[in-house]
Amino acid sequence: MYRLFLTPVWFNGWDLVFEAVGLVVALLIAAYSWRMYRLNVENRFAYFSLAFILVAVGLAAKMITSSILYFTPVRDVAAVVLGPVAGSHLRFSGLLYRGGFFLQMVATLGAWLLIYFISQKARERLKRFDELTQLALFIYLVLLISVVANFNYFVFYLTSTVLLGLIVLNYYRAYLNKKNKNTWRVMLAFMCILLSSIFYVFVFWFEHFYVVGEVLLLAGFLVLLYTYSSLMRKK
Repeated sequence: MYRLFLTPVWFNGWDLVFEAVGLVVALLIAAYSWRMYRLNVENRFAYFSLAFILVAVGLAAKMITSSILYFTPVRDVAAVVLGPVAGSHLRFSGLLYRGGFFLQMVATLGAWLLIYFISQKARERLKRFDELTQLALFIYLVLLISVVANFNYFVFYLTSTVLLGLIVLNYYRAYLNKKNKNTWRVMLAFMCILLSSIFYVFVFWFEHFYVVGEVLLLAGFLVLLYTYSSLMRKK
């Protein structure tokens, strides 16, 4: 059965719980950003909402694919539901698994790319023609990287690490300019997610790095949840 990399058997299922928390947090932030967009009509809020919807899609795709890999009852149900598509004897099931991983990669890299653009200097982004063409080029590269990464997961997590590093740097600069506590918390959250991505890169060397990566990913989303709660209390 196709899978990106091996993970500790004892951890199977726990990662789904961690990612479910991240999924809920991502949807909460997406909803909050959309409300802010409706109130202020600023594009950055709409893009931020879209970015976290993509994060949620990426997490959901990973959870569904992992559930099929981990649990026999889920796999049996998936075999019945996807049987007409997978063909006789499920000979195309490998392609369907790759499709799930591809969706996860495209959504996740697209989210980090959008957040990178949003986290740059506070001015109207994604309106000028040169910036739109630049974004179109990046989207093409995201799709290309996601296809390649289906054959070598290393490419996906390495690209995520680069984008997350740039996001952390942008939020650090923003914090130095404004000394805002929420900006610091967002930077800290993405720092945790960045560290998780770094550990994922080296899963091929030591599979328990996957556990460390998942814990750091959960920590990042919990910091984002705390920041979200702080903003809601101020309303």
